[in-house]
Amino acid sequence: MATAAELLAPLRQGLVPVPAGGEQGVCRTCHSGCDPQFAQCYQCHEADKTIGVVEILPISMSIDREQLHHLLRNYKDGYDSAVRARMSLRLAALLAVFLGNHATCVGSFDSVVPVPSATRTAITAVLQFIPSLRDASRPALEMTGIGSKGDLRVDRFSASRDVAGERILVVDDTFTRGTTMFSAVATLRRAGATIVGPVVLGRHVQPNWGPSRELLSWLQPRPWDAERCCRCDGEREHPDRMPW
Repeated sequence: MATAAELLAPLRQGLVPVPAGGEQGVCRTCHSGCDPQFAQCYQCHEADKTIGVVEILPISMSIDREQLHHLLRNYKDGYDSAVRARMSLRLAALLAVFLGNHATCVGSFDSVVPVPSATRTAITAVLQFIPSLRDASRPALEMTGIGSKGDLRVDRFSASRDVAGERILVVDDTFTRGTTMFSAVATLRRAGATIVGPVVLGRHVQPNWGPSRELLSWLQPRPWDAERCCRCDGEREHPDRMPW
């Protein structure tokens, strides 16, 4: 059977490093491009005021319509079940390699909670290929039906079990605006859990949006390195400068 590193190999050229927090023009919360006058993008700033958000830990930037974005859409929505399974396995390799290199950056945890949508919890198709995460997975979130996908609400989810005192690794496939992830974090915190991560496979970016275009102009020529992440040794536009 192929190793995680071997399964990951075909994806490497499509992976984009995640910038370090503190860079000018980089949101300190979600690591996307933002107005260089501010430390956060607008969505994360508003979420911070509402629920006190936690820094997201993306494994790679996911550029709209490029390779990783294609995988993140089609591992759950592809027309062929065998293709979906292969894509899920590739994404599991990405997650396994990342966690193997960055356990300290992620933090220790008691359980894994995948973030559900209204109809499914797609990321479980990836977690099933990683025994340590599959065995630690203990779903704890249920959609309440209150609010829409684009709403940041503390009542979008309810806790489906007692999580008080647990250190929970929250995992999802894609972070776009963050409303679902931040709503999930708010629910778990209110129920007494400590949030670890949260880890997302891809931080979705629109390359035609001004701040994203500027960010990608210096990120894309730089190779993704499994031994570096945004918390321990993230990309800096000018590594010799002090962080902003």
